[in-house]
Amino acid sequence: MTTFVWAAVLGAALLHALWNAVVKNAADKVMGSARVALWTGVVATLVALATPAPSAASLPFVIASALIHVVYFLLVGLLYRNADLSVAYPMMRGLAPLVATALAAVALHEVPDPVALVGVLALVGGVAAMGLSGLAERRIDRATLVVALANSLIIAVYSVLDGEGARLAGPDAAHAFAYNAWSDALTAALYLPVVMAMRGRAAVPELFRDPAASAFAGLAAFGGYAIVVWAMTQAPIGAVAALRECSVAFAAIIGVALLGEPFKGTRAGAALLIVGGVVALRLA
Repeated sequence: MTTFVWAAVLGAALLHALWNAVVKNAADKVMGSARVALWTGVVATLVALATPAPSAASLPFVIASALIHVVYFLLVGLLYRNADLSVAYPMMRGLAPLVATALAAVALHEVPDPVALVGVLALVGGVAAMGLSGLAERRIDRATLVVALANSLIIAVYSVLDGEGARLAGPDAAHAFAYNAWSDALTAALYLPVVMAMRGRAAVPELFRDPAASAFAGLAAFGGYAIVVWAMTQAPIGAVAALRECSVAFAAIIGVALLGEPFKGTRAGAALLIVGGVVALRLA
């Protein structure tokens, strides 16, 4: 993985942690997640109009990605109702890179080299340790833990889908961004009727609540994942998916500094494992 790709994915990880913090801080977590999804769709539509269309070969991946992202955003909204950001977030992200690496190896015959595999395992171990420490401290309940683990599998599946879809979309970064734009725009279009069915007319004023924060979160969500999708055209999917999960460390910092969540010794050790994984992936 080149220095530029590595640094870009780290920046994307920070953006991802920031928009999750916006959802966690919303009074209604489900509607907070919905606002982010819809604002992401607005940004995506503008990007889609400014970039070349992705190839026809990638369109089935666009559709599959949009459908699975609707489930992802629904689960994100459920996740933060009964858990700290610094606990729920790593539990949600924990298994994803390991599963994504395994899926990429089986489906795409993309096996990481030994150093990259060490980095993936260190990141997964650190992320899992950070989340489990919160479970032990009763900062997350068991029902929410199930939601987090389910969404971890969702993340792994869409990571592999989007990595391959972006590779099929066209020869350059503009096509990778276009692929993500079409997927995010379709996600928003599919998610809106789901939200209306769940909440009825009461959803309308909620969707327009906190416009500045929601627009920022939507921009961060689109930009952060667009960078990751592009990076998966430049480096192995499993390695990119794992490096992205250093967002867990950013989420822990945000949770402690801005949301008043505790940060004890176990989480500090987990953070060191995450840093070790980040370094290993840079050396791979």
